[in-house]
Order: sequence, then C-alpha cells, then structure tokens
Amino acid sequence: MSSGNRKMIAIGLVAVLIVAVVAVALAMSNPWGSGTDAATVTDATGTNVTMSKAPERIVSGAPDISEIVAALNLTDKLVAVTDYCDYPQGVADVRDAGNTIGGFFTPNYEKTISFAPDLVILNDGVQTQKDMATQLRGAGYTVLVVHAATDVETVYKNIEMIGKVVGKQSAAEDMVAGMKSQLSSIETKVSGEDKPNVMFVTYAEESFTNVYPAGGTTAIGEIINLAGADNVFQDMDGFQMASDEVLKSKAATTEVIIMTIMYSTETPENKSAWFSSDPIWKESPAVKNNKVYYLTGQAENIFNRESVRTINAVQLMAEIVHPDAFESKVPYSADSINKIGDEYLQYLPSGTAAQSSTVTMVAAMTRE
Repeated sequence: MSSGNRKMIAIGLVAVLIVAVVAVALAMSNPWGSGTDAATVTDATGTNVTMSKAPERIVSGAPDISEIVAALNLTDKLVAVTDYCDYPQGVADVRDAGNTIGGFFTPNYEKTISFAPDLVILNDGVQTQKDMATQLRGAGYTVLVVHAATDVETVYKNIEMIGKVVGKQSAAEDMVAGMKSQLSSIETKVSGEDKPNVMFVTYAEESFTNVYPAGGTTAIGEIINLAGADNVFQDMDGFQMASDEVLKSKAATTEVIIMTIMYSTETPENKSAWFSSDPIWKESPAVKNNKVYYLTGQAENIFNRESVRTINAVQLMAEIVHPDAFESKVPYSADSINKIGDEYLQYLPSGTAAQSSTVTMVAAMTRE
C-alpha cells in the first residue's frame, strides 16, 4: 500500500473517531434521547414525579432549591423564584426582574401558573407549599416536593432528586461526592481537638431578650457538631425561645457565641456593649475572650439554607472554633467586634463548594 493511501486511511479513521466521540457526548448530554426512559423520582410527599424531557421553565419555591438549580447550571431555566431567592447572582437577577411567586411561606398559586412552568419545585417543610403542590397537581402541573432538610444527608438526597428529574443526575452525583470529600477533610482536621461549647443564636432582641438559639435537632445543630464543637442547646428541639433563667445558666460554660443579625432589632455594637456590661454574661468565656461572632448577608444564609453551601457553613464554623486546625482563617480580633458578611468566601480554602462551583459544574457536565 502506498504511503498516500495509508495517509488517507488514517485521516478517515480519525474523522470517524471524532464523529463517534461527538455522538456519544451529545447522547450523554440528553438523558431523554431516543430509546431512553423518562426520569422518575419519588418525592418527599411519596409522589412519583416523571419528566419525559428536560424542563425548560422551572419555578422554585425556596432559596435552597434555587441554589441547587443554579449549581446544576440551569439558572437560565428558572422563570420564577421567591422574594427571598438572592444567590447566586443569576438567581437574584430573576427575583430583581420581578419574576417571583411570593414569599417562602406565602407562595401564590396564580402567580406560579402565570409563568407557565413545566416543573415547579417546592419544599415539604412548609404547609402552604404542600397545599399549593396539591392544587398544582390537580390542575395538571408537574411538581417536585423536596424534603425539609435538617441534616446534610437530606441535603444530598435533595440535590440528587432534583438532579435526576432535571436531567443532571451525573452532575448532581459529582456535586454530592465533592461535598462529602470536603466534609471528610474538615472532620479529619478537627478530629482529636477539644470541643468548645457553642451557642448559635438565630434571633435576639434588645438586652438579649426573646432569644431563639438553635437546638440539637436543627441543621445548624448538626453543623456545630460536624465542625467539632458541642451545642450548648443540644438537648433542645428546633428553635425555641430560651428563658432568661436558662440563658444565664448557660453563660458560664459558653465558649463561643455566633449570632445571625439580618432580622435583628439591635446592632452588633449595641449587643456587644450589653454583653460587656451584664454582670453575668461579661463573665462568660465567650464574652471575656471576645469569641462572639455576628453573621449577616450570605454568611448568615449559608447556615439558614440547607443546600449546596451547607459545607461552607461547616467549614466556616470549624475555622471559628478551631482556628489552629486550618491554614485558611476567619479574621479574629480580641478587642473589636467580629463580623462576617458577604465576604465570607475569602476565609474559606480554595476548593470549597461555592468557590469551586464553576469547576465542579464543568467537570460534571462532561459526564452528562
């Protein structure tokens, strides 16, 4: 065979190989292609939810749901969200354009159907959302209801459930695997460390009254434990108002206080001044050592939203309670007020969930 013929055959084989690779990639990107089954999942209400093709118009009923959809690279499919959906920026843009269905606890049926959704994703932890799911299904709309997450395993389940029904199963599995790897790394670093007593306060009014700490059965309670600390209110269920008597009985053993202040009626400066002047709280190890942290903005949201950024919350908490166990550091001052806000990502190591989301999504998409 002449060298010219061999060259032509080689070129032909390469062309065939390229076509085959492209064909496989295209087939993998469309789980509903020719000859494949519809995607079916059993949601939090026990309903079998089936999608015969990838959704084009998704309505989200919660910030945590919107964040999962965005992390799966489907922000462009979100046609409506809630008034509180503000992360990432693409989701905030949908909200800011006025494409909302109401609040988290007050979703509006008429607004929802006005967006002509082919998939509505709601939360099982809110009765008004469950009621609307029933109403929407009765009208023929496809609705997926995710679990109300109080632990990271349920977060994983929700991510994989949404991923499967929107045609991003492999991406969702990659995302969960990455979160598990990050969590394992955190747990390894804090293993063997002393466990400080942490009080996480979700709401408090003037003079530390009407205080609602996070109990042991909450997602925040689990975050405290995963970060290598003990929850001062471990024996309390949910979020309950703690009496002044109970709070003062905890002061002497509380080593770290973390407070969310987005809806607070008092500034961190006023709270700090009160702690320092109160005869009981000023003797608390947390106050004496200025281990009081005030969270706002997205630093607060990562604790309040059980979603893809939950691992960020564990990382941030771990750095606060075990600063010497990590190279990345949360700024700490012994003399001034310690506040953490939207800049929280600066304090996390590269490769954590939010910082590496683009890389994770690109890698996952190659498997779709």
